[in-house]
Amino acid sequence: MNTKLSSQIAKTVSAIRTHDLFWAAGFAALIGAGLIVAGFADWRVVLGAWLALGGALFIRNQVSPVRSYAEPVIDIVDKQLAVRREGLADLRIARDVPEALPDPLFILDTDGIVEYANPAAKELVGSDNIEGRHFAAALRAPDVFEAAEAVIKTQEPQTVDFVTTGSVERSCRALVAPLGAKSGDGLTRALIFVHDLTSERRVERMRADFIASASHELRTPIASLLGFIETMRGHAKDDPEAREKFLGIMQSQAERMQRLVSDLMSLSRIELNEHVPPKGNVALADLAGDVIDSLAPLLERAGAIVDFLNDTDEPTKIRGDRDELFQAVQNLLDNAVKYGGDPAMIKVRVGRGPAPPLGGDAGAPGRRRGGANCCAAECACR
Repeated sequence: MNTKLSSQIAKTVSAIRTHDLFWAAGFAALIGAGLIVAGFADWRVVLGAWLALGGALFIRNQVSPVRSYAEPVIDIVDKQLAVRREGLADLRIARDVPEALPDPLFILDTDGIVEYANPAAKELVGSDNIEGRHFAAALRAPDVFEAAEAVIKTQEPQTVDFVTTGSVERSCRALVAPLGAKSGDGLTRALIFVHDLTSERRVERMRADFIASASHELRTPIASLLGFIETMRGHAKDDPEAREKFLGIMQSQAERMQRLVSDLMSLSRIELNEHVPPKGNVALADLAGDVIDSLAPLLERAGAIVDFLNDTDEPTKIRGDRDELFQAVQNLLDNAVKYGGDPAMIKVRVGRGPAPPLGGDAGAPGRRRGGANCCAAECACR
């Protein structure tokens, strides 16, 4: 770049010198002619002086290093370019930082129009085209917009708690702060930073609910265990038959406690992630087949008969978490085994649309029919 710029400057300087040479020669010839006409000098002397001056100017124009004139200009240009590069680097950092933030960030002008929204903000709103729209139309949070209007007027930051509406409800806190204008018009914009408090508040509620549920559900088996332990230490201490009976009951109560704790933990995990939309796609037919395979020992011991049918040739997929869906289908089959009669006749259907009736033959008198239906609504399938 410097070589090209230096060459351009050299050409310009050379052209200027040539122009000055012709002007100087013409002006000297005009003065010499005036002297000859006025009789102040002989024409030979004037001609010699004019030729000497022209030759000197010509030699200077050809010999003098024209490129030396370019060096100061190039130094100035290089310094300006370095300053500009630093400025561009700072601008890129300033642009990339809000883009990388995990929390939503909005910038509003004085009319409430969204000038900027980072990717997290677009995900919160559920649209990529919110810049240029009014904030009240992009996010249904009137308290936040009122706070933004107040901040623009008073230039004092505010904090607002609000709840988003939609497919997933979220508890959020918005920090609204004044932001300088893009130009020198003195108008203040509003910066809105949103933090999701859903997980924190759910954890607080879950902690209290878990303690209450655990204390209530575990009270009975613990009391039973303590009673049997006291009995075994007392009059049944030397009774092998009673001890064996009580140990079996105690094992049953301990297993019940284990199931209660496991169920409570599973419920806590589900409630904790309830506000997080699932991002995966799950093939229901494959999932149901995997669940049936995993329960094969249980089905065999219970003598249960499973009739599995995929009603569609196309992949039946829904958006969801595979582990949670696996657990849900497994619970359905487990309930069908427990409450579907002896032996249980279980029908599993996977397809689109409303769930079809699973009735069939009435079976033997007194036999209860059980079933588990795995059917996705059409709107949930891809």
